[in-house]
Amino acid sequence: MILKFNIFGKAVTIQSSKLDQTTQRAAGWKDEAVSATSGFYNNIAAKIATEISKVNFQHVKYKKTPNGIDTLTSMDGSDIDEVLNWKPKGHLNSVEFWSIVARKLMRTRQIYLDPVYDSDGQLIDLLLADDDIDTNETVNIVSPFFVNSNTSILDATLSSIATKLQQGRIKGQLKINGVVDTDSKEFVEKAKNTLDQMQRIGSVNGLTVTDSKTEINEFSNSYSVLNDEEIKLIKSELLSSYFMSEKILTGEASQVEQIYFYQSTIIPLLNQLEKELTYKLISSSKRQKVKGNIYYERIIIDNQLFKFASIKDMLDLYHENTQAPMLTVNEFKVLMGLEPIEGGDVYLTNLNSKIIKSFSELQEETKEGEETS
Repeated sequence: MILKFNIFGKAVTIQSSKLDQTTQRAAGWKDEAVSATSGFYNNIAAKIATEISKVNFQHVKYKKTPNGIDTLTSMDGSDIDEVLNWKPKGHLNSVEFWSIVARKLMRTRQIYLDPVYDSDGQLIDLLLADDDIDTNETVNIVSPFFVNSNTSILDATLSSIATKLQQGRIKGQLKINGVVDTDSKEFVEKAKNTLDQMQRIGSVNGLTVTDSKTEINEFSNSYSVLNDEEIKLIKSELLSSYFMSEKILTGEASQVEQIYFYQSTIIPLLNQLEKELTYKLISSSKRQKVKGNIYYERIIIDNQLFKFASIKDMLDLYHENTQAPMLTVNEFKVLMGLEPIEGGDVYLTNLNSKIIKSFSELQEETKEGEETS
């Protein structure tokens, strides 16, 4: 926008900057730039939303025992299980609900889920709530897709893209109304000084001043046509901001790439959901692991990392857990997204394992084994 004023009897032109680096959005561009950014971002958002909507929420109850191995029981079919996994929660189905939650978190700093109870105190629904609500009663989710309280990863990335796209491009033309020798050293030096002065003035508030003989013609930065390198830049910046490779979207990612994406982008949100849902949907008397409470309840979200593991990986992990058990059978099953079983709150170990206190003792055991064989 160009504004003209009369200051001290002299006509001057004030040029207003159009680009706001902190709030630049794809909608501010045109044609191919909008198509490219929107297309890549929609694919990224769809992938994240799909992964979140796949999770299974397990309502479980632990029983404390004197030996320190707390037994684990599935509460499959409870009111919490029914609402979190099956109820449509104001939408067509539960999968759509969690997909919408994920997409909303990508563009909103925080969202609120409002639990609905019947007269007996049973959970019967969980709905997306407005901002003006008592947050002490709602499930409050803070988006992991923001770089600070005001700027989403998308906004920050688009701002970075806008800056990089402009580098190397001529942004405008300084037009002098008169006949000048553009090849002269004097003209080049004067033009440089004029531009430096205008930039210093404009750095304060985005406005600069020219005299009546000078005009500024700003070139459009709509990027209606992009070259291959610019398209690659947009794609690379957007994907890396969400810890993704393009192969994640095409289904060709390696195990390492999938695990990296899941650990960096999906698990932070799942961890938050697990804790906040447990805190808000299970009463303190049932949730707290304190003296006097024999039972305590939790909401556990399946660790989906196991879906990226090969059969060999799973067998190796099972073998390691039997050699030096860290998990009970039920804990191992829950970790894999399976239901705990009756009698599964035990450690499964290889009874052939034996404590060896020294290397010499190990040699003696090995020698005896060879002789008996």
